[in-house]
Amino acid sequence: MRSEKDKIIWNNVTDILKEKGWNLVDLAKQMNVTPQAINSLRTSGIGPRSVKKLCQALGVSEIRLVALSAPLLEQRPIPVISWIHAGAFAECVDSWPPGVSGIDDPVYSYEKTGDNAFGLRVEGDSMLPRFMPGDVVIVDPAVRYDNGSVCVVWVNGDVSLKQFWDRGGEIVLKPLNDRYPETIIKKDSRVDFRVIGRVVDVKVKL
Repeated sequence: MRSEKDKIIWNNVTDILKEKGWNLVDLAKQMNVTPQAINSLRTSGIGPRSVKKLCQALGVSEIRLVALSAPLLEQRPIPVISWIHAGAFAECVDSWPPGVSGIDDPVYSYEKTGDNAFGLRVEGDSMLPRFMPGDVVIVDPAVRYDNGSVCVVWVNGDVSLKQFWDRGGEIVLKPLNDRYPETIIKKDSRVDFRVIGRVVDVKVKL
């Protein structure tokens, strides 16, 4: 039986499908399920696991999917100020000043972000399948990061997009694509390491 929350979620799914120009068949392909399974979600309850699968398929955050009035949360533009390499570390090409849009039009996020949040366009494939080349990740330096967080990291002047893990005496920077190696930084080394900010949202390339 559908609850009010289920109705809200499905209304938001419908809105996102319209934005993307998709139909239910397209959504089924993205989720690797049958159209009948999608129709079952529409007519019955939507559990937490299905919410996560829908978010991944649609390329949106969970807050976008469950928000009662999602468009009201979209309050300010996020400047896309540079690009970030998802693969090998690359030289930082921009000082990333807040509020300056450099390479693209601003993007809008349904996440609540701080004044210094910024967008970076993804290049490379080391963070597949979660982040695709051409996607824009929204980074917020003010948001706390912890183990498993995807972050923009700085190592000896070069930057990359990696999953962060603190394992006692070392920091492990892990790609999501297992074709790429981890970067391990010993805490007692002289490596210039810092976390620029945590990825709080992603705008998928259409």
